Amino acid sequence: MIPVIIFITTFVSTLLSSMSGGGASIINLPVFLALGMPFPLAVAVQKVSSAFWVLPAAYNYLRGQVIQWRFLLVYACVGLVGAYLGVLFVLEVNQRFLEVGIGVLIVLLVVYTYFNKGLGLTVRPVLAHHRIKELGTYASSLVLGFYESIFGSGNGILFSLISVYTKGLDFVSALGYYFAIAFAWVVFAATLLIYKGYYDFSFMIPAVLGGVLGAWCGSKLGKFKGNHFIKVIFVLVAAVLGLKLILGV
Repeated sequence: MIPVIIFITTFVSTLLSSMSGGGASIINLPVFLALGMPFPLAVAVQKVSSAFWVLPAAYNYLRGQVIQWRFLLVYACVGLVGAYLGVLFVLEVNQRFLEVGIGVLIVLLVVYTYFNKGLGLTVRPVLAHHRIKELGTYASSLVLGFYESIFGSGNGILFSLISVYTKGLDFVSALGYYFAIAFAWVVFAATLLIYKGYYDFSFMIPAVLGGVLGAWCGSKLGKFKGNHFIKVIFVLVAAVLGLKLILGV
């Protein structure tokens, strides 16, 4: 019965996450913990599932586009430092304070996105190369990589807004880049947690199957519907996610 619950949970969570960047862990982790998994094991199961579904989702969003490989690879590599620190945090520290801070930030970004009607609906050129802005963009990968290893919910939202503003991406492209970048982070985090002894294949296999199916369906639907649809889902899921993180419910 437990594998069935895990499969259904990961299918639903990744279906929504792959259309919004809201993060499957906001649904998965509470369910995993309710099933009796210790927190590090629950995170490990979540990261293993993500390692298998983020690339199919990225492929669906980025197929047919010219990819900024330098941005993608450098952002992913810098974020690995944050991902490593995040794994250490998972093993030692309560994540509640981080959840509240991220929740507040997400709610503020939802308000900004909602009132900025044209944001992320079209690809726009970045008119000038600004070194400080570029360094700030890559510095954000440390924070997002760190948070990805702990909880991860909302990372796609934060990355989308960063890349829409600094790289001129639309929401469809931003989600594709995020899922491609997150692959390196979740694989790294999962490997470290498994090395520390946190693994259970009876949990991980149904989580992978549910995650891949949900992400494939969600990303295909998101790409088909386009930026307006994704922006609506983005705002709705992000608002619920932010409030849930703040309130701890």
